[in-house]
Amino acid sequence: MPGNYAVRCDVVKIPDCVNYLTKRIFQLFSVVLLLLGSSTPGFADMSSHYSSLDLRDCPVIAQAEEGDGEWATFRCNGYQGVPVFVSEADLRISLGYGAEGQSQHSFNQRIGAFNSIGGKLEWRLKNGRVVATILRYQTDAGDGARKGQILVVTRVSPGFGEACHVAYVDALANPAANVLARYAADYLAPKFNCGTDQPTHLGRRGVSPF
Repeated sequence: MPGNYAVRCDVVKIPDCVNYLTKRIFQLFSVVLLLLGSSTPGFADMSSHYSSLDLRDCPVIAQAEEGDGEWATFRCNGYQGVPVFVSEADLRISLGYGAEGQSQHSFNQRIGAFNSIGGKLEWRLKNGRVVATILRYQTDAGDGARKGQILVVTRVSPGFGEACHVAYVDALANPAANVLARYAADYLAPKFNCGTDQPTHLGRRGVSPF
């Protein structure tokens, strides 16, 4: 295997070599995390649940009046019927969870690039209790050319009292994007303070508009 790295780095341009090695490193990282999942206490208690987030199936509970711009708020059903409030304004999406969803940090946190969302929301649970969500955003630079995908990891506090962005993963720049997102959901989100901590970017970035 070391010989393969050497040959590739000798015969290709340096940026290509770096990209190749970075990809292999993240592949190895994903394997390590999977191995940890079977041996680390507490990790095995994590599980995923998926709910639909197709806005065509979610009733509109508020929307702009004529002359008040273009915005709307949808109410979708999430894990075990938990309400998921989706705000769409200025071609950008944000979410809130539970009865207090529209007053949470996450409801006002938006990616800068124009965006839409995937049709499924992943809920990360520990011992059956929701600790975070992972959602794929389709991003657009607005120049007619650059488009991308960003995984947004959101902390959800016990009882759904608060929620906020924890981490962002460029899904096109990182081969192990889903592994990185679950790492953030399982390890970073439970300890994240929505009032003082700032969300971070995990892995490589810059391929998808953000």
